[in-house]
Amino acid sequence: MYVAIASKHLRTIILLVTLSLTAGLLFYIFSRPVYFSKSVISYTSIGTGPAIQQENFQKGERGERFSEDLFLKEFDAEHICVRVDKRLGDELGAARAGKSGRKQVRATWTTDHNIELNVHCYIPSWVTKYPEIMIEEFQKEREERARSLYHATTNKYMATINEYLKEWQKQQAIEQGVKSKFDPDRLKFDLAQLNTLPAELARYTQAWQEWEQVRRKLLNPAISVSDRLQIYSTIDYSVQGPTMVEVDPGTKERVAREFRPSNGTVVIRPQRSSDSDWLEIEQSKLKLERTIREESVRFRPSHPKMVTLYKQYEALDKSLQEELRKAEAKFEYHGRLLATRLQKLQQEEPLWRQKQKEYEKYLEEMNLITQGQTPYPQIIGELQKRMTEAALAINNERVALKFKEFDLPIRDEIPISPNRLKIVLMSLALGLGLAIGVPFLLEFMDQTVTNVEKMEEATNIRGLGIVPDFEDTIAEAYPLIFSDGVANPDLIENFRVVRTNLLSSAATSKFPQVIMITSTSPKEGKTVVASNLAMSFAQMGEKTLILDANLRRGIQHHLFGSRSAPGLSNILMEKYDVADACRPTTMENLHILPSGDQLEGDIEQLGSPAFVQVIDQLRKRYQRIIVDSPPVLGLAETSVMQPAMDGVMLVIWSGQTPTRAVRTAMEMLEANHANFYGFVLNRLDLMATMNRFHYYYYTNHYYNRYQSLTRQPGS
Repeated sequence: MYVAIASKHLRTIILLVTLSLTAGLLFYIFSRPVYFSKSVISYTSIGTGPAIQQENFQKGERGERFSEDLFLKEFDAEHICVRVDKRLGDELGAARAGKSGRKQVRATWTTDHNIELNVHCYIPSWVTKYPEIMIEEFQKEREERARSLYHATTNKYMATINEYLKEWQKQQAIEQGVKSKFDPDRLKFDLAQLNTLPAELARYTQAWQEWEQVRRKLLNPAISVSDRLQIYSTIDYSVQGPTMVEVDPGTKERVAREFRPSNGTVVIRPQRSSDSDWLEIEQSKLKLERTIREESVRFRPSHPKMVTLYKQYEALDKSLQEELRKAEAKFEYHGRLLATRLQKLQQEEPLWRQKQKEYEKYLEEMNLITQGQTPYPQIIGELQKRMTEAALAINNERVALKFKEFDLPIRDEIPISPNRLKIVLMSLALGLGLAIGVPFLLEFMDQTVTNVEKMEEATNIRGLGIVPDFEDTIAEAYPLIFSDGVANPDLIENFRVVRTNLLSSAATSKFPQVIMITSTSPKEGKTVVASNLAMSFAQMGEKTLILDANLRRGIQHHLFGSRSAPGLSNILMEKYDVADACRPTTMENLHILPSGDQLEGDIEQLGSPAFVQVIDQLRKRYQRIIVDSPPVLGLAETSVMQPAMDGVMLVIWSGQTPTRAVRTAMEMLEANHANFYGFVLNRLDLMATMNRFHYYYYTNHYYNRYQSLTRQPGS
């Protein structure tokens, strides 16, 4: 395969190699000579110790951290080289030398921590003078840059410090204004005094709600005295704190002197009352009731013992009522205390909320001021520290460079570039690379049909055979297998193969009596293939008709030396007799039905029942009917004629018809229920190495050669 591709694109390969070598020659002729020198420069870091003893990173003059690679980038930077070019140009008196005398300058570190400088120039004398002048210009530029940077940095720092001082003063003034507005110390003291108010208010509110619930419950008159006392005993009076009450003079006199209040008031601390008194009375009353019931059985109510029991019962009942009055008084007093305290707390609540709101507003304004606040004192201190470091760096940090020697022979007479051998080898390599890559690229991009096997895989239909390509002069004469009674040996064998494969397809498909010959587009050779296939069937002894259904540009009558009318169009439009329209040719068993005159509306009749009737009449008269139809793409005639056909054979122009076009044509025909017998690869170039290897045994040349060899004397 590779040899075949190389043979196919041999002229392209030779052209690419020649162009590459020519390009190399032109480059050698017009390229400028380049001279070269390699020198060693001693490097020493003064003020911080020898450079070889330093760490990989040192403190630079600008205050940033830099590596040895950074130093080399600064040394062979473009602006340094421009300064050197200008100086060399002025010394040599060359006005434009500074623009075109240098090609490349590159510096690298050596193993002994020196600098290796490689200089490539177009002027021979530059390669010897460049290293020393470059050192001088680098050190001069380094000093200028350091001093300029120091002055610019200090000026910038001073301006920044002054701005920060002003901003700091503004910031302090704003904070002082907020403090004067809210007096945060006073607010903190007031809030500390009212700190317990919310919790106490919630506690007294809950106690008051519970007291109200008990009061509403006791409004029910059906509740007994015992139940009322039981309810009163469940009340928690501990919610209230110590209470200051006034003491009347009589009570004050009855109190012992050491316990008398001096100001007429006494502090009453809340305590939980004991419910044991009324419970004992209640139990005694219940016990007495049982005794009265028992004694009433034995004694009358007027009996002294019963009278005594009744009096005792009345006394207990009065005691119980007295306990109830005490409990009610205590309950009412507790309610008044709760109401008084709750009212006082509610009056103090707005003050607490006001203080709380003022303090929150103070905190909010302070947060707005301090949030994202710049720490000006720290920044000012850091800037002052940097100014001190910059002053120390410009006085202490130094780097010394000194030209040491030239390494290797200096190429200031014989240029190192262009190199003839290298250019020839590179041009040849480029040419060979293009010569190998371009043909494969062309083959990869070629989407046309060139191989029967690949087309069978792409379309899933059978390849019936091939038709070899001829010279243009022969192709223009429409080569037929029989012309004027003379056989064409180059075509007979090919169409025998096509005929045989076509007939063998009848085992798996519809019998091929009416065979349509078509192609995807014009000029693919379907007309010649249809004529030769019809001749091949006629040569076999079958009565064959070649039907020219290309009503637009039918040329079958030219191939057989006949007239075009009457023909198919006359039969369809003018009801011409089929038997009269079919005419014999010079070849036995072969008749022709030409396309006929170009009549208005004749093309529409190809899809009508009249065309089907014509085909049915021809089926009865001929064993084989070969229909030469128009191309598939762009025209509708081939598709509409499918109902009258037994099958279709595609003619594909080798190396010209795209595979995509064949697939599109097949899809259009399949949409009209076409039956495919296969395809013929037409105009195949047997001179191509790949085709000669694959298809040589299908040609008449091979059989003629084999026949001549087998008939030699003595064989």
